[in-house]
Amino acid sequence: MNLNNKKILLGLTGGIAIYKIASLIRRLTNDHNCDINVIMTKSAQEFMTPLIFETFSGNKVLTDMFEKERVVSTRHIDLVSQSDIFLIAPATANIVGKVANGIADDLLSTMLMTSKPENTFFALAMNKNMYHNPFFTENKESLIKNGYNIIEPEKGKLATNIEGEGIGRLASENVIINTLLSANDKPLRDKNILITGGPTREYLDSVRFISNSSTGKMGIALANSAKKYGGNVKLILGPTSISPPKNIDTISVVSSENMYKAVLEQFDWADIVIMSAAVEDIKPTIKKSKKIKKFDIPKILNLTTTKDILLELGKIKKDQILVGFSVETENKIHNSIEKLKKKNLDYIIVNDPNEKGAAFGSDTNKTTMITKDEKIIEKKLMTKNKLADEILKMLI
Repeated sequence: MNLNNKKILLGLTGGIAIYKIASLIRRLTNDHNCDINVIMTKSAQEFMTPLIFETFSGNKVLTDMFEKERVVSTRHIDLVSQSDIFLIAPATANIVGKVANGIADDLLSTMLMTSKPENTFFALAMNKNMYHNPFFTENKESLIKNGYNIIEPEKGKLATNIEGEGIGRLASENVIINTLLSANDKPLRDKNILITGGPTREYLDSVRFISNSSTGKMGIALANSAKKYGGNVKLILGPTSISPPKNIDTISVVSSENMYKAVLEQFDWADIVIMSAAVEDIKPTIKKSKKIKKFDIPKILNLTTTKDILLELGKIKKDQILVGFSVETENKIHNSIEKLKKKNLDYIIVNDPNEKGAAFGSDTNKTTMITKDEKIIEKKLMTKNKLADEILKMLI
């Protein structure tokens, strides 16, 4: 892991956490020999002066699109193209909303519109109510879908006593630096990574089906994380209302049979296969081509099992790393270890949907990771985006 001599653009926005950034700059310059250019919004300058950051970075701070002399310059665009990393810290709800909606009305937002998403990091910091606001959530998800990197805030005491404790505190210096180190290192460069996500649907007739409440959020988070770490990523995604990432090759499927065929077609290409999809394991024995009329609905529905895709992959795998997911509500560890052995997996990720915050469709998850040699690694409740990073790091 190495940030030495990297060129970093650092965008400062108007959040109280800006006071922490001077120390962050000192560590990046002193410990990692980074060349840092700072951009400050007008609101940021209400909290601290540019002189502070010029002192720590050793470079003139950019504050305005136009110099006082009104000299036409493209320096701000050149800085973006010449930089290795674009970090926004603290990143307020306002700047996230601007980028998510294509707004470029000041220097920082204009520069962000020209940056590469995979090199751009938003270290979030804001009031806990703002963080949970549905419009902010939608904007944040839009950034993630388009390949931008989010450094989630931490829980703890916030700026004022009225706010008390909650999520919204800027991530620690160590978390921010380690995130930049991991991403810059691109540990999955030249690796082919196949990921499945979402549910499958097993149709009874032309309109009715058996399925589950998976949304595909975990699969999409894994795909984004693998892409961030430099992998060549393909995502096989079941039916979901969530749009797939635009910068990732996505194959859409509906049924378990569709997913089985799609996975087999891509399996030899892959170095790492992560089967996070909630493949429906039951289906009706007979599917009607037309809608079943109400008066013809059978009193007994005959069911059978679908193909066990993981089991089939375990039989044919060669040098691939094969990762499975296990949904268990009782005897979780024992049952999952049995699956790990039976299906010839290298890792299995266990989650219990009855755990608070770990249900299908949630933005968070709480898991247990089990390795091939039965090492058990407990992971506390965290966002699926952060969990995706944890899973990928385990495979590196």
